[in-house]
Amino acid sequence: MKNFLTIKNLSKTYIGGYNAINDISFELSKGGKFAILGGYVSGKTTLLSIIAGLESATSGEIILNGKCINNFKIKDRNIGFLDKSLQLAKFKKVKDIIAYPLKLRKVDNNDIAEKLVAICNLLGISDLLSKKVKSLSQYQKTLVAVARLFICDRDLYLIDDIFDNLSLTEQQTLIDKIKKLIVDKTVVFAFSSYDIALNFTFENVLLLAYSTIAMMGNIHNKENFANTLAGYKFVNNKKICSIPISLDNKKIYVEENEFANNLKLKSEIFDKGLLALTTDKISFNNSKQVVISAEIYYINKFNIAYLDINSDIATIYLDHPYKEGDKLTLSFDISDGILYDFESERRIST
Repeated sequence: MKNFLTIKNLSKTYIGGYNAINDISFELSKGGKFAILGGYVSGKTTLLSIIAGLESATSGEIILNGKCINNFKIKDRNIGFLDKSLQLAKFKKVKDIIAYPLKLRKVDNNDIAEKLVAICNLLGISDLLSKKVKSLSQYQKTLVAVARLFICDRDLYLIDDIFDNLSLTEQQTLIDKIKKLIVDKTVVFAFSSYDIALNFTFENVLLLAYSTIAMMGNIHNKENFANTLAGYKFVNNKKICSIPISLDNKKIYVEENEFANNLKLKSEIFDKGLLALTTDKISFNNSKQVVISAEIYYINKFNIAYLDINSDIATIYLDHPYKEGDKLTLSFDISDGILYDFESERRIST
């Protein structure tokens, strides 16, 4: 079946108006692999949680194996979901944790024992079966959680950013083990690391930025990623901050300071890692490639607004009548500015 999983115009709005995900759509064939990429506040976990049934969608449809499952209970979806918290009871033995999904399904004890041996041998954790979770390293806990996820045959597997807090060697070993497990499985991954995602083969990848699709396509097409601020930031592991500039011949004005286009400008401004936007290219409420929602928490005498973007700080020049506390939706394209590496938004912007 070509579209074994169809996510159609999925949105989630919480009380108070916060849009956790906004109009997300994608399709996946049976046995296919799909990746959702984005930072820690992009909406990845919310999206996977809704597919798994842990949260409800405000609008849109989840169609799995020909059925709309929006109103299905978690137990009726036959979806396995593993997030970075791992959800392991620290005082339980490993063998009981891994076997638990089979016991819920009332699988025969002999079959449970057989499946337990098989998956533990594949993951190299047979020696952990009699140990309690509290005695395990983070890497061992992750392997146990992966074993629990894959010990059952499911229609769909969701894996959310489980590679954090592991060494590079552990990450690579875990990747190699998971690749063996998912050969014939239908799997949706979420990654906050582009480099880790590159280790897998995907039909497509979806880049989320501030709850909205920023890009859909081939993970190896770096040019496609670089067409958006979110993509450039994600692929190059860079942070973004914006500050208004205006241009007059060869002179550049940053806030009230004048700079010639020379080494002084480079060393004092651009080397600090700012995204410089000309004031006439900041567009309001106009969908381009990246949409950012932010709240104004301070406006200075030069009409420079300091924005709170998911606890990060950015600055823009206001050419519209706004006041402190107003919420803005900014949309713009990488071609509107110049992006440099950045280490501390708070230090530069305040």
